[in-house]
Amino acid sequence: MSFGWNTAEDELRQELDPGERLLWAGQPKQGLRLQTSDFVMIPFSLMWGGFAIAWEVMAFVIGAPIFFKLWGIPFVAVGLYMIIGRFYFDARGRARTFYGLTDRSLLLITGTGGRMVRRFDLTQLGPISLQEHGDGSGVLSFGALVSAGTVSSPMARQLIRMAGRNLNGGLPYLEVQEDARGVYRKIRDAIEDAESAGQSP
Repeated sequence: MSFGWNTAEDELRQELDPGERLLWAGQPKQGLRLQTSDFVMIPFSLMWGGFAIAWEVMAFVIGAPIFFKLWGIPFVAVGLYMIIGRFYFDARGRARTFYGLTDRSLLLITGTGGRMVRRFDLTQLGPISLQEHGDGSGVLSFGALVSAGTVSSPMARQLIRMAGRNLNGGLPYLEVQEDARGVYRKIRDAIEDAESAGQSP
């Protein structure tokens, strides 16, 4: 497992088969990222964490029985995760996520708990859709449109993003940080070329 300071191209080239050509490599946006769901999650996490910490402090101050002291610890842990931890793990996961397009496959490398490489045959991806943002970034979805951008529940969207896939049989979705439309065209052209090559006698 490498990661470290390697670029996306370095990470993807390790996974190429003989004769396979890398057409594009990228990563999702890096660093701290706030999402629409955080307008709900941040106040909720502060209330949860504040109550849990106050409970735990009070239990020790008044000398409550050990049961009450232990009872609050899991709630404090959950509160700290919602306030701070989820941002750290989200950023760490995106820092170790790499996308690659070759003349044969779409590659997805993740590494939150160890390096995982998934390879998707271009001819098996199904329809490709682009959800483009004003800054040129965007989300590319494959197959049925059940992606993070089309789910109303903030918690469900977060779970889908963490999984890095759609809900239709594990097909990937890509969070492209720049020139999403250009990447969309490259993938679409590569799919068409792969399908044409497969139909050739």
